[in-house]
Amino acid sequence: MKFSKKNGVYRRILTLGLAAAMVFSLAACGNEAGGETEKKEWAWVPEFVTVEDENNSFYDVQLTGDGFSYLAHDYDEAAGTSVQSICRYSLTDGSITKTPLSYAEEKNWNLGRTVFGADGSMYGVANVYNEDYSEAETYLCKFDSQGNQIFAEDMTNLVGDGYVDSLAMDGEGRIYASGDAMIWLYDQDGRNQGSVSLDSGGNAWIRSMGAGRDGKMYVCHYDNDGYVLTDIDFEGKKTGSTYENFPSGNGERLIPGIEKDFLVQDGSKVYEYDLKSQKAEELFSWLDSDINGSYVQNFGVLEDGRILAVIMDWETSAQEIALLTKKKASEVPQKEIIVIGTLYGDSNIQAEAVKFNKSNEKYHISIRTYLDLNNWNGDGYDAYMAYMADGINRMNNDITSSNCPDILDLSSLNVKQLAAKGVFEDLNGYLEKSDKLNRSDFMDNIMDAYTINGALVSIPDSFQLQTMVGKASEVGSEMGWTIDKLIAFADAHPDAQLFDNMSKDQMMMYLMMYNADSFVDWSTGECSFDTDEFKNILNFVNRFPDEVTWEEGDLSTPNKIQRGEVLFYEAHLYDFREIQVANEIFQGDAAYIGYPTTDGSSGCMLSVSQSYAILSKAKQKDGAWEFLEGFLTREVDAQRSGFGFPTLKSRLNAMAEEAVKVEYFTDENGDPVLDENGEPVVMGAGGGFSYSDGWSYDYRIPTQEEVDLTMSLMETARPVNYSQGDAVLNIINEEAAGFFQGQKSIDEVVSVIRSRVKIYVGENK
Repeated sequence: MKFSKKNGVYRRILTLGLAAAMVFSLAACGNEAGGETEKKEWAWVPEFVTVEDENNSFYDVQLTGDGFSYLAHDYDEAAGTSVQSICRYSLTDGSITKTPLSYAEEKNWNLGRTVFGADGSMYGVANVYNEDYSEAETYLCKFDSQGNQIFAEDMTNLVGDGYVDSLAMDGEGRIYASGDAMIWLYDQDGRNQGSVSLDSGGNAWIRSMGAGRDGKMYVCHYDNDGYVLTDIDFEGKKTGSTYENFPSGNGERLIPGIEKDFLVQDGSKVYEYDLKSQKAEELFSWLDSDINGSYVQNFGVLEDGRILAVIMDWETSAQEIALLTKKKASEVPQKEIIVIGTLYGDSNIQAEAVKFNKSNEKYHISIRTYLDLNNWNGDGYDAYMAYMADGINRMNNDITSSNCPDILDLSSLNVKQLAAKGVFEDLNGYLEKSDKLNRSDFMDNIMDAYTINGALVSIPDSFQLQTMVGKASEVGSEMGWTIDKLIAFADAHPDAQLFDNMSKDQMMMYLMMYNADSFVDWSTGECSFDTDEFKNILNFVNRFPDEVTWEEGDLSTPNKIQRGEVLFYEAHLYDFREIQVANEIFQGDAAYIGYPTTDGSSGCMLSVSQSYAILSKAKQKDGAWEFLEGFLTREVDAQRSGFGFPTLKSRLNAMAEEAVKVEYFTDENGDPVLDENGEPVVMGAGGGFSYSDGWSYDYRIPTQEEVDLTMSLMETARPVNYSQGDAVLNIINEEAAGFFQGQKSIDEVVSVIRSRVKIYVGENK
């Protein structure tokens, strides 16, 4: 079996920054359709309720009667057993009623997906495992309102090697169980009435399922061309009508609407969808109701028209219920709006905006997203690029218009190019007036990197590192390689690959991300791609394959390096433990040399996260700084697991000190817990990864030397000006293809590259 890297899912391309900076022209077109912050007639005002049931997750909450129901899991420490209960929460008096489940037979029941009936009964799909958990049977179960098991219908043969990932009930009380592209139909008594397949021989799967306001069952599913909504004909055991333009959303359960057929949310906004018109109408933004939409686990409409939302903070596991009431916007106290513009946004900035909105009496953060990947249904690479370019153009138009955001998320943007146009505020002045922050509080090289033409355009919150690692006994220990040195090293090792699975496009990116400015003068517009230096680069890149394939049974990168088949490893450092991996791969002989540059300067790549700028045309500059200042000084756990290194020196130092701490697990008497070898068990150690070919690594507590080495790499690292998909790199790759394919001479190609890039620079310098 072969796998081509060019066949990846397109939305991952955006995460990597592909084409996010493409065709970034700031020529205003006079089009204000990029996302005007309009005055809304209605507001959904939240009331937050804390539910005192700390041991349970409200993951699959369903509205029933005057409240909601869910399956509760309580652990009995004395008995050492877990008790499952039907749990009901009353919105009337805040009471919680738990009814333990009573199974007809004593088996190893593992109840998963559930759905609740109007009479208090509950249906659920249970897996029953054998003693060693090597085999499992699947049952559809029903429990009455008292928790007694009414039936357990064996559906193992129907499910086969698959699984049930959704359960729903229609208006007549009939049950629908789904998995992948299959729906199994059951009557109220648990008798199987057949099945419906949504797979027409292509790539299909069910995303969500549930009854509409009409009581019929519907599924939102993918069918090769994108997400569509389809109703299910229970009697005919087939699909019915298909409805277009349905927001795919991010939930697994379809929710009946208030006035229209369905209520849908996509992690940012809430819509109502009408089956007749096949259109979705936005009701409100979660953020406008002080809710982080990505934290909403479930929601629905109460009988009185209020919306109930179940919210869980992923970081703290804190849970709460929000009750939203529709009111005239004129009846709600108004705040001054601060708009954050972002290509695609993330849950972190939503969470910070919610905290700010709840605590600030003057300002309210609103987020304007220019790319909606949740509801993009296009097909093909070109369509994806066109969709992204359209979103970027809308952002560009807004930046230069009266519809300008106050704050711009710089993720995947060419910051240096934008700064040259004067679209950013200089944050130095704000720091000078701040009583909370100073420039010296942050890492010097990061502040220097984001100071362009004397103006500090952004203060990134965190960062990660990426660098080339080789065998010190072969490459030396000196940081910083020239491109000529890399080519000479490749010539000296003709039987080995420089990198594992490296294509032409990838190699060109690595050679250009620090070096494109060597061939482009943005101040004069001159380009020098017709030099011998650039021709040498093209000849070198031509050695690499057009695309990379993976053969089943292929060795892992660490094994290839240790066998001498691959020479370099790309280390991605996002915490102080990660440097251990490269040291293990090279058996203590690792040299961190960075990516090659034309002048041999350090090429250790610094990738920042959550980097924001205040725009020069912002209407709320003081409020924007108040938000950014609070964001940069918020309390953050010293470990910052998975989020990278903080740019704030005090946090970084605290993280470094915490990383080398050695603490041991203790028993109830305070004595150390010992492992099988009689050694104390270390807290914070463990975890790791392995490859199918047997190479594996288990993390340990970092040494001080490893922490110091990581810190030294930070001091030399700098952000790149060009990322994969940048307009200049696109031109180079497009035209270089003619040379790589033997259709044009190298002189013809470099001449066209020079001409095209010069025109682009002239329009955008």
